[in-house]
Amino acid sequence: MSNKATDSFQLIEQKFAMAKQSSHEAAIAGLKAAAVTAVCTAIPTFASVRMSKWAKANLGNPVAKTVIITYAAGMAYFIAGEKKVVELSRKHSLEAAKARAKSEYTLTKSN
Repeated sequence: MSNKATDSFQLIEQKFAMAKQSSHEAAIAGLKAAAVTAVCTAIPTFASVRMSKWAKANLGNPVAKTVIITYAAGMAYFIAGEKKVVELSRKHSLEAAKARAKSEYTLTKSN
């Protein structure tokens, strides 16, 4: 292989590794957010069923409580994961732009 092909292959491999790491970090961030949200949603849901007549009548069955808690946790998972993906993509694009600017500066300076 030529040197240019090897460099482009290494660049693709590096980008793939960064994408894999970013998706893993986003999944972990989403999982943490979902766990916190599930606990923060479950406590008032169960407390309201015990204290409120309306909640006992309408949310007394386990399915209703489960739907409320899982909906909130699911939304938190996807929102936190998406925020992490956007944050990491901005970080990586800024790093790439700085590297490009630095390489262009060194090329123009050497000429």
